[in-house]
Order: sequence, then C-alpha cells, then structure tokens
Amino acid sequence: MTSKKETAATTATSTDLVPVEQGGFVVLVDNEAKELLAEAAPGPRDLAKLLVPAGSGGAFFTIQTIEGEEAVKSLDVIIAYESPMERSFYATSIDDSDGGPPHCTSGDGVTGFGVRDVEAIRAQGADNLEPTEQACASCLFSKFASDLGGGKGQACSQRKRLVVFDRENILPMVLQVPAASLKALKSYKLLLVNARQRATRVVTTISLAKQKGSPDYYTVEFDFVRALSAGEVNGLAGLAQILTEAAGTE
Repeated sequence: MTSKKETAATTATSTDLVPVEQGGFVVLVDNEAKELLAEAAPGPRDLAKLLVPAGSGGAFFTIQTIEGEEAVKSLDVIIAYESPMERSFYATSIDDSDGGPPHCTSGDGVTGFGVRDVEAIRAQGADNLEPTEQACASCLFSKFASDLGGGKGQACSQRKRLVVFDRENILPMVLQVPAASLKALKSYKLLLVNARQRATRVVTTISLAKQKGSPDYYTVEFDFVRALSAGEVNGLAGLAQILTEAAGTE
C-alpha cells in the first residue's frame, strides 16, 4: 500500500496535467479557461466568498453558480494564496452595526489604522473622528478577554484569507478563515512540512466541524488529498499575476 508521503513525492515528479475527470482542475487544463480568467482580471472585491456559517446553520459552504446557490459539505481546492494575518475591529455589536466597514483594520496583523475610541464612536459616529495608526501588539482590543460583549475572546478579531480554486470553476474564491480555525490551518501546514510539501502545492479538502460553545460555531478542517503534478504547479505559476491582483487588500 502506498503511503501519503510516497504518493506526494511520486505525484510531484509528474509533468502531466491531471484531467478534470481524474481529479484535476479546469483552470489548469483548459486553455480557454485561462484566457477567460485573464480577461476577467478579477480584483479582491470581485471574488465570491466561501463563508463559514453560523453555528445555528447547516455544515456546508455556499457556492454561487449561474443556476443559483449550491450547498456543498466539502470541497477539493488548491490554495493559491494565503494572506498575512489580518485584523478587524468593530466598536458596535453585529446587531447594532449598520453593516459598514470595520472601525479599525490591519492588513498585516502588525499595524492597525482606524478609530478605536468606543465611547466616541457610539456617541458621534466613526465618520466624525480622525483615524490613527496603532501597533496591534500593544492595542488593548487585541488582548484576550477584551471582547466588548464580555466574552473571553479578542474584540479585534484575527483572520486569514485563502484564495482557492475548486475543480470546476474558472474564477477562484476567497475562504475567510476565522480566528477559531487558524490553529487547524497551522497544524495542517506543519503536517505538510513533514511530507516536504506546501499548502500551495497540494490539493486540499476543506470541510466544516461543529464546535460546542455559547453559541455553537463551526471551524474549518483541512485534509490532504494529493500533491500537484509538476505540470499543475507550472500552470499555477502562470496565473501568478492574475492571482496577485485578485488577492490584493480588500
């Protein structure tokens, strides 16, 4: 029986593109698909989001198709890009917010820019206040137990964005990995290191697992499927410029 490590090493030496019917990806094997993607030139706001549902919902991702929404329990994807750690802070709860942007954000998890005076925001509105920079490490809202609702978490939430291709679609999608799933992502990447692999060079199954809490919530799970062939790696490298623009800052 072939081990996963042996499979990873063997597959990586192949220069062949894997056909879609054998587990390949349309964007890598279809020349017209690559041209369509290049013509579309998607930016970060153009890509569909793979959202982690609330704990009260079903354990599935929702994908937008030409025929409407499709619910899937798991997806085989190529992680084409992983963002730095990002942060976002809201001075009001989801129930009280107007659906606008965060009051303070950080694209690198190091320096935040925005407004963090909760009392002033609630009294005057963030638009009437001057945004400033703040080192995330020294910000009170990055500390555990700073949750404005009295919880044990951080008021300023962490996340990473993964730009991923699934097997059948040309456009990549964005999976927003929330704070509760960051440990699982790191553990998965460390397992790949032992197999001399990177997350951007393998096919990964993403799925959801329900966790008990107040309220319950879902976390993302990551499982190894196979290494990309050398031909697939080269095809992905050929999309580098498109991916750079698509993955930019939101």
